[in-house]
Amino acid sequence: MLEILSDFLTPGMRVLDIGCGDGFIAESLGKEIPGLKITAVDTNLSDQQIAEFSATKGGIDFRKELPDESSFDLVLLLDVMEHVQTDHSFLAGIVERHVAGKGLVLITVPAFQAIFSGHDYFLGHYRRYSLPQLLRVVEEAGLTSRRCGYLFFSLLLPKLVLFKVLKSADSSEGVGHWRKGPLLTSLIHLALKLDNKILLAAGRLGIKIPGLTGWVLCDKHG
Repeated sequence: MLEILSDFLTPGMRVLDIGCGDGFIAESLGKEIPGLKITAVDTNLSDQQIAEFSATKGGIDFRKELPDESSFDLVLLLDVMEHVQTDHSFLAGIVERHVAGKGLVLITVPAFQAIFSGHDYFLGHYRRYSLPQLLRVVEEAGLTSRRCGYLFFSLLLPKLVLFKVLKSADSSEGVGHWRKGPLLTSLIHLALKLDNKILLAAGRLGIKIPGLTGWVLCDKHG
């Protein structure tokens, strides 16, 4: 996300992170670009978590509900749209109420409906997206794509084998239960970073290599 946004982030920008989870992305952005004014929203946050995160993740405004009619320079919808049944109207509402006149929106989604599996049901997904489908949704919501592409090419085949062929989603507990140790975790982390650097570099040359995640960075029409 930092690499995709690097040309656009400046101190003082107002950032809205919708579906922020534990605030990892918001905190990373705040550390990379000091002075960002970040509001992080997630309906699943408890009052205790809001108090804890607000105290430990400096300067981020954590909350359960979206703010009233306030405009932001950057809105993040990272792995959110697939959880919303009416994605078109949801995104259009966000654009109308919360994106400033020259504001940006960064969206990531799981890619390719053909590999939709029990694991997607486990995660609460309504759908997976092709890049053309995602671009249609953002266009209908009043946005124009600046850049787009895929991430995690190397995970496409494992996803297909594990969740479509072997049906291992029936016993899946989610990434939060990962317990494979720091060495293996670090190696996988490095491999995935290299994977994404290759995909982003190819994208700058106009080459769209498929991956497990689709993304688009867009702004308002006009």
